[in-house]
Amino acid sequence: MKHRPEYHFLPEKNWMNDPNATIYFKGVHHLFYQYNPTDWHWGNLHYGHATSEDLLHWREEPIAMYPALERGETHCYSGCSYINQDQIELFYTSVGQGERCQHSGSQQWVATTKDGVTWKQIEENPVIQMSDSPHIKLTEWRDPFVFYWKDEVYALVAGIVDDEYGAVHLYKTKDFRKWAYIREFMRNTCKKEVMECPNLVVFGDKVLFIYSIWDIRVLRWFVGTLDDGMCFHVLNQGSVDYGDFFASQISFDGKGRTLMWGWLREDPRRGLYTDGEWSGVQAIPRVISINEKNELVMERLQEFETLRKSEEVVRLKDFSGKKEFVTESFAAEVCGTVRSRDVFSVKVLADQEEKEYTEIVFNPREGTYYAPMEESSLLKEVDKRPILGYFEKNEEGRVDLDILIDCSVIEIFVNRTSCMTLRVYPTLEGNQISVETRGNICEAELAVYRIGL
Repeated sequence: MKHRPEYHFLPEKNWMNDPNATIYFKGVHHLFYQYNPTDWHWGNLHYGHATSEDLLHWREEPIAMYPALERGETHCYSGCSYINQDQIELFYTSVGQGERCQHSGSQQWVATTKDGVTWKQIEENPVIQMSDSPHIKLTEWRDPFVFYWKDEVYALVAGIVDDEYGAVHLYKTKDFRKWAYIREFMRNTCKKEVMECPNLVVFGDKVLFIYSIWDIRVLRWFVGTLDDGMCFHVLNQGSVDYGDFFASQISFDGKGRTLMWGWLREDPRRGLYTDGEWSGVQAIPRVISINEKNELVMERLQEFETLRKSEEVVRLKDFSGKKEFVTESFAAEVCGTVRSRDVFSVKVLADQEEKEYTEIVFNPREGTYYAPMEESSLLKEVDKRPILGYFEKNEEGRVDLDILIDCSVIEIFVNRTSCMTLRVYPTLEGNQISVETRGNICEAELAVYRIGL
């Protein structure tokens, strides 16, 4: 069984989850991440660190931050970064035990560096405490994210209010050391859902707001405006990803692009040991923007095209049946355009007898795509529940798709505004790729590439 991805980033071994503090600084992309250096299961959370010049080839750096055990800290939870005095500072949630537990005792801390290799917690910590919002009781309070609005510095932190509902809260600072509580930024309508990992990106006079829901593993996006009182007025909303992409982070590169990062969670493996002591994968960073319809646009990283090692192009016209590609690979890309009013599907990671395969079924008429998952693995232990996604349909029945395949990872981009990430665990190491319809494909042009670092 080969499940460990080849071109997505993950550390050499052990547990990894949320991307943290992603930042582009002096020509280098920095990815920090939740990391357990002693086990491939969750726990003992440090900040792992990797760097890259091209967002594709990564160097695993020494552990960036250890829990300050002498100060009662046992975990370094998720957070962000910013530049202060020409150095990267980490701004994160500090968690301990007992009175410092994640439910009711978390704090927001800062860590600084002198060498760009190791970060140390500052003496002034905590820089924000729950008591800084005196009129409400906060629990499950975590994941600070810094943003800039009209030359002022703000932070969002998620937290449950009075044991009643999840919310994201707004704070303000002038020096990154003293923060003032401003207001509740957004409230979740479902009382039982824990909000996490808020992000906010400014696009001109509009803003993009994103948060994750832990309980049901959902990422939601909202496009809107901010008024003078920092009230958020929503213009449009939707889902970031319909599958296993979670805990987004944001960075900005030297080309003026906004990048979104995400943890491709390992939960569908349900703790099963397969091909090594590793768990968790980082998504290929997505280039994001807002279109004229106030929708979130997500595009595959352009630099990814440099990883293409071979090309096979198939053109179909008035086609019905099954077309198998000559290219066979479990590290591949399928991209192109299909025009059809009928249902069609793309199968990947299929063995010759199709005892195992992952199928993505597209319905252009309804604007849906669907991964049945039941045939994706012969393993009984893994999660094979179906996943359904939506995309904006059009009169042409046109579907622009880009599918990244990497052993146990499948990232799907549809019509620039919809994404679905699958985690699959085949046992037969099938590498066949095909497109199929029982109806009629009016016209299609699809390219398949082998991918390698």
